[in-house]
Amino acid sequence: MKAKSLSEDRDDEKKENKQATTRTNKQIQIKPKENKNNTNTDIEQGQSSKIFCGICLTNSNMFSTGLCNHPFCTISISKYAKIQIKEKVVKVKCPDPECSVELKQEHLQSILPNEIIVDWESANCEASIALKEKIYCPYKNCSLLLVNDEAGAVTSCECPSCHRLFCAQCKVPWHANMNCQEFQNSEIGQGLKQSDRKFLELAKREKWKRCPKCSMHVQRTTGCVAVTSATCVAGIGIGIILAIKIQGTMNT
Repeated sequence: MKAKSLSEDRDDEKKENKQATTRTNKQIQIKPKENKNNTNTDIEQGQSSKIFCGICLTNSNMFSTGLCNHPFCTISISKYAKIQIKEKVVKVKCPDPECSVELKQEHLQSILPNEIIVDWESANCEASIALKEKIYCPYKNCSLLLVNDEAGAVTSCECPSCHRLFCAQCKVPWHANMNCQEFQNSEIGQGLKQSDRKFLELAKREKWKRCPKCSMHVQRTTGCVAVTSATCVAGIGIGIILAIKIQGTMNT
């Protein structure tokens, strides 16, 4: 037997260990660990995309415009926008009271019904018309918005919707056989003036205020001091009712 040095003996031991390791790796196939809770993992991933809504106070799918990071769910934003648009608020802002980000039509179009979008477009169109150019059909079952873009004063006007004549100056059904001055001095005209005076007295007594944008009288029934006329599209605030000015009985 040939004697081996300590170093040779260690070299032989290393070779044997290396060969054993090689055989072991060839015999054993390492498989990836299976996840037995795939369903739970999917649920957790779904929950990670949800947030605590600041309106409905539940965990729901987040609505995002990319403009701000305030957490509101899609359902709550949709309901909020519907209310704002029905109140003719053109500039629908983020529900967070400290946020000034405006929600545009392109942000909300995918989550709002088509009829709401149409109302919103109509309100935007009305907002683009100067107050002095606005004329409304005086018949209570019509009230179509018209635009007076004539340089001179318009008197006789036919509503394109109900096809009835009215006076754009007096804002009443057409007073045949009388000019505007004669109508205003007539019994009917004086009656309308009296109705106007009574309304202004009522507004003063009830301390109604005028909307700074459209000059309509408004009354705060509850909530904060911010108010908005229901016919105004300026979007100053919420939580009021409009004091409607009635100018006598109109012929229909």
